[in-house]
Amino acid sequence: MNPDFAIVLNFKTTGDFDADFLVKTARNIGARAVMSSDPATFKEACEKYTIFLADEQAGLDLASVNVIDTMVNNRKNGEATIINIPVNDGKFDEATQKLLDTINSWMHQFGHAFNEGKPSPLTVSDGFILENRHADYQKYVFLKDIPAKIVVEGLDKEPNRVEWIEHRTELDFAMKDGKLTINLIKPDDVFDWNVLRIQAHRLEDDIIHTEF
Repeated sequence: MNPDFAIVLNFKTTGDFDADFLVKTARNIGARAVMSSDPATFKEACEKYTIFLADEQAGLDLASVNVIDTMVNNRKNGEATIINIPVNDGKFDEATQKLLDTINSWMHQFGHAFNEGKPSPLTVSDGFILENRHADYQKYVFLKDIPAKIVVEGLDKEPNRVEWIEHRTELDFAMKDGKLTINLIKPDDVFDWNVLRIQAHRLEDDIIHTEF
């Protein structure tokens, strides 16, 4: 399965349901793949919303209180999270809707880093690091807690920019003896897991803006 499919929704349907609505829901919360025991019913909607229709596998029964921890810990290990989504007569029960809302809120902020991140050889004093599999000049630090500072080791050069992904709030940093020290301030909103981006210097950063 494509490694960018960090979340897969496994729809467990009983009774009548609207596949278009279910696939659109998956798309809207940042999932890039779905599965079902009745895949033919989902084929058209998956093509419409550019969502991958995966062969059904065993999924996890998760709740809003543990879904983000489970997703992040799986991604830390380079694995996807298959989440069972019960659908009864086309509707989600209250617990399932809360689960989806929790995923949506977190993925709205960090979905790009989460979906496209892969394990990184860099080390950090707190949390862990993923790097963008399509643009390795971007590294992502996932933090459960927010200490006063963190130290990242393994970078070849001082980065061009360090920021919270949320609202792109810049963070102060300094690099010495191969160690990047980042001073942290709390972001505007604190989530179960918070993510900052380390962006390396790129050639295009040297282009001088001119006006004619």
